[in-house]
Amino acid sequence: MKYIAVGIWSVILGNVLGFIVGELSKQAYIPWKISIIFLVIGEAAAILITTISQSADNSKKNTDQ
Repeated sequence: MKYIAVGIWSVILGNVLGFIVGELSKQAYIPWKISIIFLVIGEAAAILITTISQSADNSKKNTDQ
């Protein structure tokens, strides 16, 4: 469920950013391309952050001292 929410917010915020940048730089705004790009970036970031956070968690390491 977490990744679905990340995907939805990535698409929404990516389209807002794409619209603003497109208007400021006088480029064409193509919503479906922006949606796909930001969906991939958002999901990749969420998966990588989760993986890195779990590997850095010290509470899961066995410390028998």
